[in-house]
Amino acid sequence: MEFTGFCPQGIDLLTENQMMNSAAFYEEHKAQIKELAVMPFYHLCHDIAADMLAIDPAFVVTPSRMISRVRRDTRFSKDKTLYRSNLWIYFRRPREQFEDVPFYYMEIGPEFWRYGCWGGFGRGEMTQARQMILKEDVRFLSAYEAVQRVPEMKLTGELYKRPKCPEAAEKYQPWANRKYIGIDFTETEDFAPAFNGSFVPEMLARFQTLQPFYDFLCTIRERAKKEQEGYR
Repeated sequence: MEFTGFCPQGIDLLTENQMMNSAAFYEEHKAQIKELAVMPFYHLCHDIAADMLAIDPAFVVTPSRMISRVRRDTRFSKDKTLYRSNLWIYFRRPREQFEDVPFYYMEIGPEFWRYGCWGGFGRGEMTQARQMILKEDVRFLSAYEAVQRVPEMKLTGELYKRPKCPEAAEKYQPWANRKYIGIDFTETEDFAPAFNGSFVPEMLARFQTLQPFYDFLCTIRERAKKEQEGYR
């Protein structure tokens, strides 16, 4: 079925389900939640899978492996709320359990909808990124230029309190001083594009523009893994 947008009633139902925080309520409304909130992500995945595979043929495109669960995993969290009010979809390569790999994503909840590209989570990855920044490696420069071409999206990721790489050029400091790195488009007021599906062509165009940024994230991950293997 073609993606025609997310359903406002689905978002409202997710919010109510989270507020009720009840397994009984969830089971009673499970079919509605799936139809109104989860299935639109299946349709979105189906519609854009070919475009995303053009960015990386190794992406997993099986919806059941890409879409977040309504039920939260609370085993390692202080927040014991059973259900989430936001859902998202990942486009990423196959991974081991609990392994972080670079990804594109799209997410919607009651207060925002957003999409972007993230990476640099693994051990040593941002160290590799800083080395590439200092050398002005061509893959970093391509990523940097790609980000400049999407001014509507914001470079983000938790920052160190003190400059991690003070010798890097000033314009590169927002990259070099992060614990991990991503770029997001976030909308908190106008939900119409999300509800009517009109955001998709623009999102895909931006994802394609950001392919050098995604490739950069994959490169720092691969280099970090090789360096760790060399110490074994």
